[in-house]
Amino acid sequence: DFEDLVKDHFKRRGYYILKVYDAYMKGYLIGSLSKDASITDKSDENDTSVGFKLMLAKIVPRLFSALSELEVDCNEFKHLQQV
Repeated sequence: DFEDLVKDHFKRRGYYILKVYDAYMKGYLIGSLSKDASITDKSDENDTSVGFKLMLAKIVPRLFSALSELEVDCNEFKHLQQV
C-alpha cells in the first residue's frame, strides 16, 4: 500500500535526508551535493539564506520524531536539534 511505500522510502533515505539538512544548515548551496549528500566542488559554504535556515530549524523536531519512529539512526545528527 502507498503508506508502506512512503515509510519504506523515508526509512531507507532518512540518513541522507539528515545529511543534506546538516549541509544546508552549514550554508552549502541547495542542489550542490552529490547523490549520497556529500559535499562536491560545486558546494560553497554560506550560500544558504538565513530565512531558509530558520525554516529548516523549525521542522527538525518533527523530522527527528518521524524518522525515529521509523527506526532511522539519527544519532550522528543530534546536534541539529540544538540549532
